[in-house]
Amino acid sequence: MKLTAKYRKKDKIAGRHIAGESFLIPVCGRPVDMDSIFILNPLADFIWQRLDGDHTVDAILADVIENFDVEYEQARMDAGDFLGELLKKELVEEVA
Repeated sequence: MKLTAKYRKKDKIAGRHIAGESFLIPVCGRPVDMDSIFILNPLADFIWQRLDGDHTVDAILADVIENFDVEYEQARMDAGDFLGELLKKELVEEVA
């Protein structure tokens, strides 16, 4: 994961807050595959909100450390795992 990289959400996914829970739901042409729905914990939701193409990974990590009780290395690993999963599912893309 490049710390200077910027990522943005793709149009085919919607973030929703329902009954105090945060979800990512695919919005493509076929019926929703329940295995494709992500339930976000507060940290993942916090990161998701910052994947706007303007924030670098490093800036997002700084925000995470400032707002959560987590050390840099743990934040980097957690954010890397989450971004890796989003990239694998093609829900975000790197901004050039």
